[in-house]
Amino acid sequence: MKKIFTFLSLCLLSIAASAQEYVFTDKEGNVFEDGAVINRSEVVDDGFGGINLPGNLFVKNVNAEEGCQVAIEAQITKIDNGDLQLCFPTNCQSYSETGTYEPNGKATLAIGESKDLMTEWIPTEYGECTVTYSAKKYQGLSGEACRSITVKYKYSNTQQNWWGYISANDIASSVGVSAADTYHCAIFIPGDHEIAAGKTINAIRFGLVAPHATDAKVWVASSLPSSIDASHTLQFVDVPASELGKEQIDIQLPTPCEIPASGIYVGYSFTITSATTSNDAYPVLFGGEPAINTLILKTEKNVPDWSDLYSNGFGKLFLQVLLEGTFAENNATAADFGPVYSVLGESTTAMIAVTNGGGTPLSSIDYTITTDGVTGAEQHADIANPIAFSNTGKVKITVAADETTGQKAKTLNITKVNGNANTAEDASANFTLYTLPELVERNIVVEEYTGTGCGWCPRGLVGMENMRQAFGNRFVGIGIHQYNSSDAMYISPSGYAKLNFDGAPSCRINRGEVIDPYYGSADDILVDCVEELAIPALAKVNVSATIDEELEKVDAKAQIETLLDNSEYTLEFVVIGDGLTGTGTAWNQSNYYYQYSSSELPEDLAIFGNGGKYGKSSVTGWLFNDVALVSSYVSNSNKAPKLDVMNAGEQKEAEYSLTMPTKTTLKNAVKNAELFIVALIVDKEKHIVNAAKAPITIADPSGIENVNAAANNEQIARYTLDGRRVQGMQKGLNIVRMANGKTIKVIQK
Repeated sequence: MKKIFTFLSLCLLSIAASAQEYVFTDKEGNVFEDGAVINRSEVVDDGFGGINLPGNLFVKNVNAEEGCQVAIEAQITKIDNGDLQLCFPTNCQSYSETGTYEPNGKATLAIGESKDLMTEWIPTEYGECTVTYSAKKYQGLSGEACRSITVKYKYSNTQQNWWGYISANDIASSVGVSAADTYHCAIFIPGDHEIAAGKTINAIRFGLVAPHATDAKVWVASSLPSSIDASHTLQFVDVPASELGKEQIDIQLPTPCEIPASGIYVGYSFTITSATTSNDAYPVLFGGEPAINTLILKTEKNVPDWSDLYSNGFGKLFLQVLLEGTFAENNATAADFGPVYSVLGESTTAMIAVTNGGGTPLSSIDYTITTDGVTGAEQHADIANPIAFSNTGKVKITVAADETTGQKAKTLNITKVNGNANTAEDASANFTLYTLPELVERNIVVEEYTGTGCGWCPRGLVGMENMRQAFGNRFVGIGIHQYNSSDAMYISPSGYAKLNFDGAPSCRINRGEVIDPYYGSADDILVDCVEELAIPALAKVNVSATIDEELEKVDAKAQIETLLDNSEYTLEFVVIGDGLTGTGTAWNQSNYYYQYSSSELPEDLAIFGNGGKYGKSSVTGWLFNDVALVSSYVSNSNKAPKLDVMNAGEQKEAEYSLTMPTKTTLKNAVKNAELFIVALIVDKEKHIVNAAKAPITIADPSGIENVNAAANNEQIARYTLDGRRVQGMQKGLNIVRMANGKTIKVIQK
């Protein structure tokens, strides 16, 4: 099994139209299969004191012959009360009894044109109405049925809502066995589930975008079936082939299925005939955080036994069910959030995640904030995009700063939902507020676990470069080459902070969660960086350093000022190099992307694909940036000076000397590299609260000989006038160090 971190490109497959003349569609243009059965239960106020249930049904000319017309026939097999109204093409007719009703006029539609049937059931009380609509093609006076659809209208005091363990706005990842196989995927719904208990399942929604997926089914079972077929399941429904290739496939169950007290399994099955694309190799969509019973899987060949992938750290299956029943109203909960930062004497806003547990979309909340047992005044927040049932959305709240600087634990309580009392049992969420004397921008530190022996690490090289370009001086990249000890830039685990990476490439931003250095936590690490950059710093830091001419010792100095009382921070130093390169296998970067065509890869990764500049299994001549060369960790212990406890406004200065690598291969590369010093300020929770980066300058550039041109000798290092090491000669005056030990000035025109 393999988890793919890429955000899937969910392409819709076009529907073959060669054998179609007229089709039925919904208002979004989605085509219904011939003979499909759909449900309609949405009640609409007609504005005149009555209600109706609209059909939301259209007929479309796909490729009917020139001169053809279309008409609609209605066959009512059940109508408990009220009238069925059909207004196609122009005149409206009402029917109150069962029977077959001939078309009332014909419409001429151009190819590609759609027309609304303008049909609705107008009930007078609770009940049902079942109608089969037939599209009849007329060529002259004779007509023949060419398409049909059955609509089951239902008006009751119950509601229908889509629900699943996964939310509609969760980002998709995928999993699979990377081979042709038949998959069976399921979730388990307990009989006492707080939302689903007592409800019936009317339809199943899932996604399947693999281009080589066939023979799909949806099913419901009382236990995980040994064989997935009609005899081992409660319901077993074929998925029309035209639906495959969509990120959202809705399949109606022939008979609503009640969730029993013992619970129920809901799933779908399909066959992959060829695993030639990523979507075929990893076709099962999932998202969110792992939870038991939310992603259960087996295959016919590679995974013959049912397995709950919760234990493997995967998220929740992209599967939802259309539940019918009585749902709670005015029910909203919030997850713990924060921290939140505010300036003394001011207020700030925060975006919090709120889940709607009520059947009505959530359009506003009222809330209070409690500090040290004292509850503040009730506040109101409108929601621009109402949150649907069982979905989670973002709500902006206002938080007032405390009267003094510092940090405080607080509790938010949602008191009202849509203006009514909140019925949720636990409507509270905890957060921490930092009240600061000022808001200081925080740099982001991205520590990447990498190595030349890692074949997927080229995407890490690209990801780090993308961050350098996007965020400039606010980005502090540190490439930790620990994947393979044969790497020319290898740094011993005992010589750097222990960050517990599981595999390469991976990274941590400010020592947060482990994520991918290209895709980030979802599909783009730049998004993660933007979120981190929005968090203010809790301390200020500046750093500088000099190096001796032999490039053996770096003397670093940092100035630190905290913004909070009783701050306990740790200082770490790191020397990093840009532009490192060399010859020999120790410098060759392994590359697995050469197996893919450049045209199949994202634009910035295409250089590593087949046909790209570096499209080989082993990349030579690469210039490595952000390389960690040495840190203040020696034998697994940080040797930088201790800062002790600091109070707001207090400043401290710390100095530390770092010994540069002595390995010849790396030492030779360092001669032509740009060197930088990094200072990291780390809190008690091992998170980086701020960092600074500065170029390393020559310790004593005095005694330089003035000449107008370089002597006939090899140049081994070049510097700008301010002592910054550069890779090539700069326009104007350059300081050049020669192989014979002399240091000269060279004018570059």
